[in-house]
Amino acid sequence: MNEFVDVAIPVGVRKTFAYSVPPEFRERIAAGMRVLVPFGRKLVTGYVTGIPDQVRTGEFKIRPVRELLEPESTVPPALAEIALWIARYYFAPPGEVFRALFPAGTQVSGERRISLTPRTEMLLSGGLRPPGLQPQEDALLDILAHEKSLTIKELAARSGLRGANAWIESLSAAKLIQMEMSLERPRVKSKEQLGIRRLDADPESIAGLTAAQQRLCSALGSSKEPLLLQDVLRAAGCTSGIARTLERKGLVEIAPAKIQRVPPELADSMNQVSLTLTPSQKEIVDRILDMIRRRKPERCLIHGVTGSGKTEVYLRLIAEVLKQGDTALFLVPEIGLTPLLSRLVVSRFPNRVSLLHSGMSAGERFDQWNRIREGGASVVVGTRSAVFAPLENLRFIVIDEEQDASYKQDESPCYHAREVAWQRVQQTGGVLLMGSATPSIETYHSSVQKGGISYFHLPERIEARPLPRVTMVDMSEEFRRHGKNTVISVTLQEELEGCMRRGEQAMILLNRRGYSRTLLCRSCGHVFACPDCSVSMTYHQQENRLACHYCGQEREVPSLCANCGGPYIHYAGVGTEQLESILGTLLPKARIARLDRDTARRRGNLRTVLYSFAERELDVLVGTQILAKGHDFPDVTMVGVIAADSGLSFPDFRSAERTFQLLTQVAGRAGRGNAPGRVVIQSFYPDNYALHFAQKQDYGGFHDKEIEFRKLMAYPPFRRLIQIVISDPDSAKASRDAERIAGALKAQFDRMEPASRPHILGPAAAPLEKLRGNYRMQILLKIRPDIDATTLLQDCFAHLESQKIPSKVHIDVDPLSLL
Repeated sequence: MNEFVDVAIPVGVRKTFAYSVPPEFRERIAAGMRVLVPFGRKLVTGYVTGIPDQVRTGEFKIRPVRELLEPESTVPPALAEIALWIARYYFAPPGEVFRALFPAGTQVSGERRISLTPRTEMLLSGGLRPPGLQPQEDALLDILAHEKSLTIKELAARSGLRGANAWIESLSAAKLIQMEMSLERPRVKSKEQLGIRRLDADPESIAGLTAAQQRLCSALGSSKEPLLLQDVLRAAGCTSGIARTLERKGLVEIAPAKIQRVPPELADSMNQVSLTLTPSQKEIVDRILDMIRRRKPERCLIHGVTGSGKTEVYLRLIAEVLKQGDTALFLVPEIGLTPLLSRLVVSRFPNRVSLLHSGMSAGERFDQWNRIREGGASVVVGTRSAVFAPLENLRFIVIDEEQDASYKQDESPCYHAREVAWQRVQQTGGVLLMGSATPSIETYHSSVQKGGISYFHLPERIEARPLPRVTMVDMSEEFRRHGKNTVISVTLQEELEGCMRRGEQAMILLNRRGYSRTLLCRSCGHVFACPDCSVSMTYHQQENRLACHYCGQEREVPSLCANCGGPYIHYAGVGTEQLESILGTLLPKARIARLDRDTARRRGNLRTVLYSFAERELDVLVGTQILAKGHDFPDVTMVGVIAADSGLSFPDFRSAERTFQLLTQVAGRAGRGNAPGRVVIQSFYPDNYALHFAQKQDYGGFHDKEIEFRKLMAYPPFRRLIQIVISDPDSAKASRDAERIAGALKAQFDRMEPASRPHILGPAAAPLEKLRGNYRMQILLKIRPDIDATTLLQDCFAHLESQKIPSKVHIDVDPLSLL
């Protein structure tokens, strides 16, 4: 029996806390279980991580677990082990990792509420006051007499007193106020509505019913499963009174029924088309299937050009895994890929697919998660967080577009779905299959140079269709010939007009949303920047507002300069909103739609636009990088890229790689059907090597060039990186704390052998120096791949804990962005 347990609390600390287990819970409590525990003055949801090796005792008292929030652990034990691995490897707070395993909105919390004792309330109502009180205490009692009940935080805020908590404790000790714990139940739970089901009855009872009652019985059919009462009444054209009459007669049962909130994507399916694998596809399927049957963990990379049939390989392998009675997980980088992909997967595996991504409602995610946990789904399709799907017997994981940065979480816990997926298949002896036309440099290097990943190549498109012809337009020449306001080059305009004449479809990529990138004053040069971030605000015409794309702050559009008062406000730069308008003018008969984060925010709009484009109800699709990956529209023959070089200006060593990947991926959307594809890329720097190799669609050439730079500068895959960002509203404090952390790291590293000593860069101001009101300092560590980075961090920060650094410290192991 377990007398004590370690519990992870999601409060941002990198440790667990010991709690005692009351006798009535000791037989049932287990790792991975959610429990209600006291933490400070609150009750919070905690996660049992295991049994402590030893419990320190002393002057402090170990507090007991207050309540078990579930009769048994709702996550598989293996998934609890994964959470602990993430906390160790990524040096992340275990409570935040465990919280990520569960659907959002399912946590329980509680807070102490304060009210007057009956005796105090009687005194005050009679115009009397307890003797010997300080003015601060009197003020607190007056507030409670008026408000009746407040949390400690609310009472302190209303009073405006310094040291309010001490005065509250004084009143509690004098028994003038009382405190009781108030629980806030989960925001998300199972949904129930009244259901109705037919009971066994003899024919004579049915024959004697009225016409309306017989209609209701007919609407119920012969099934004994409950149906929604409102749906049955609507179908039968009856009132609830008729249903209640049948209930009294013992012919039906009316009771609450659990409602499954099903995402619309799972309700749609596509007509199945019988596809024949090419010899290359069949060879890959056979070889990976042999790996799956061996039940030993394996990693594989399918490096296939765009349109080479990688998705069909994934689906064939998933089908074989399901035949063996196992389960599979299919990860995609963007929510934008899930609507069409889920239709395809549902058509292949009807009634066996669940969906998990952040675009679903909280209720839908909760129901899908429970369906997976209860074994109702064998295949899960989702984005990054779906890697935590509580699947049993998980033997096969697909990561499509494995190079995509969205698989890495930027906020704590900073895990990479690819590495978590590898840990999961190692537990089950499964296979992790990664696919991409432009694999990450690290993955390709590991598969081709180091041999740690099995490599498969699909060098040609299905049916030997040619790759699209790519034309590079030098926009400096366009500017010289046609003027500075040119957004669409002559070449791109002619290609688009030809595409529309032929009745084909086109996609236009501009990786910048909004109408104009920024506003500036022509008189004094003032740029309208976000007051809380080191970036300019973007103009959105439809909402007529300025918005910061980092912190979300919005402002009214000014008519005068905030700096000099001048009226000459210039709208600089073009975003997708303006581009949509420009294309509408150039192509007046074309049906044009826009896809970016602004339009996708409206519920259902992303799915509607993609379905409409797939059904040929739209001619041109304009958007950001959401267009670039994974989509398969056979009638798209033309792709245009505006400002193709915009990503090259980011101060990040991966800028060239990301630009090459984005351009190669979006070019691959053209010519996937019978008609050949054309691509026009507009750039002011057409000679940059990333653009040069993207035009030739030459991944090997780009890799060879990029890997030289990485080796020379000691970047991944030759070194691991750890980014430490120190942030504080006071820039001087952030700088001072960053120096202290860097000093502690240097002192520790100096004790190591010179050959294995990590290299410290910084501290220095982060490229994005101010974010959400905090100034940011950055330290970057370069570490040899064979060095245990977690132990280094643990030793250093254990020493720093005693110094109580006030600034917020964010640690990202293996970061994908250095901004």
